[in-house]
Amino acid sequence: MPADPAAPLPNPFAPDAWPTPLAGAAQALWDWHLNLYHPDIDAAPASGFEAWIREEQQRAARGEAVSIVPRAVAEAAQAACREHALPTEWLGEQVGASVRWLGPIRFDTTAELNAFVQRWAGSHARLLAHLGGATGAWQQKPVDEMARAFFLTGRLVRLPDDLAEDRLFIALEDLQQTGARQLELKAGRVSEPVRKVLWKQAVRIRDAYGQGQELAKDLGGWQRRAFNRWWLGGLEVIGEVERRGYDVWSRPVQLSSVRRFRVRLQALVGKHTAGR
Repeated sequence: MPADPAAPLPNPFAPDAWPTPLAGAAQALWDWHLNLYHPDIDAAPASGFEAWIREEQQRAARGEAVSIVPRAVAEAAQAACREHALPTEWLGEQVGASVRWLGPIRFDTTAELNAFVQRWAGSHARLLAHLGGATGAWQQKPVDEMARAFFLTGRLVRLPDDLAEDRLFIALEDLQQTGARQLELKAGRVSEPVRKVLWKQAVRIRDAYGQGQELAKDLGGWQRRAFNRWWLGGLEVIGEVERRGYDVWSRPVQLSSVRRFRVRLQALVGKHTAGR
């Protein structure tokens, strides 16, 4: 399975975390999501691109054939939705959001950033949640919050790579408020304004993990253990960023073997704490 470019750890709720009867469907949903990081726009007309994207989104939402991902990928994802009664509208939401990956990425406000994350990562997470039986309306918000936490954790630790590709997942209003400059971020200068703006992102991510923790009480068995593992692991990654003074440039952000072992142990015993 290809690595999720948004994940600092192996993919949360990847196919190998699911029981065999559900693993194939989980794989199909992940393949759909990962292929949309590089949407196939060869079939798009020379003019009317936005209309074509809307049509592709609508076709995906109806469970019809699309050309923006390979045919086998689309058929497998749609078959998984039919077999497990999953809302295909969330496949369509990801199609609509995928065009942001085609060029430079900037967000003027945090609200704009969060709206994209909900469409992109939230829709994918809701499909996986429904596959696992978390279908209650009251569960959607914590699912969306966990998706936001995982996605933004990945973007934080991959900040240098994203900037090299002209992508920035920090709202421009945050840069203005803290005095951080895009040139400093691109150069990897960990100035006080840069620390402030990354601290702000870390606080929001921690809050999203906190909001998402509510989901754990509705899970049991393998689902609860997997949730605990990724929840604790994500918080440990944020803690590692904080411990190194928000320097995500000098070396890759990785958890030591000791911290990875601690995450596994805490997840096994159900202890919801993570060190800073």
